[in-house]
Amino acid sequence: MKIGLQLQQQRIRHNMSQNDLAEKLHISRQSISKWENGGSLPSFNNVVAISDLFDISLDELIRGDEELMDKLKNDGKIRLNYVETIIFGGIGLGIVLLILLSLFKMPSDIVKAWILVIAFAGKLGVLMNLEWRYVNRSLTKKAVFWGVIVMAMTVTDSLLSMWIGFTAGL
Repeated sequence: MKIGLQLQQQRIRHNMSQNDLAEKLHISRQSISKWENGGSLPSFNNVVAISDLFDISLDELIRGDEELMDKLKNDGKIRLNYVETIIFGGIGLGIVLLILLSLFKMPSDIVKAWILVIAFAGKLGVLMNLEWRYVNRSLTKKAVFWGVIVMAMTVTDSLLSMWIGFTAGL
């Protein structure tokens, strides 16, 4: 049986509206409607929550819904959110670059200058590609104040280091 039909039957059996179920799962009513109509499938976390809520086994809930079972198999993969990707990817790439630089024995002044230029360009790239309407909603005045301080110090440090590197090369 498809998860949507199973969900609808369980919801009705427990005298719940789509809105009631949505509130208990902390999601929108539209999500429940999409699941019941086959427009989308619930995540693994939501399937577990539904199973617990209606006191039925996961096997009973998803048996016969091949599409959902395939989705849940793929859902078990470890996925990083964007911030985690930036952090872990940056650390990993930094380690690889450090190893490569030590192998090629490049002069440290040149390496530092290029790192500063690329880091500055990368920061600008991130800032220019943020969805600012979402960022603006979450910022407080204190966060803006500290953001200005951090940005000013970062820009000053980068520009000063670039200038020192440039003048040292003359």
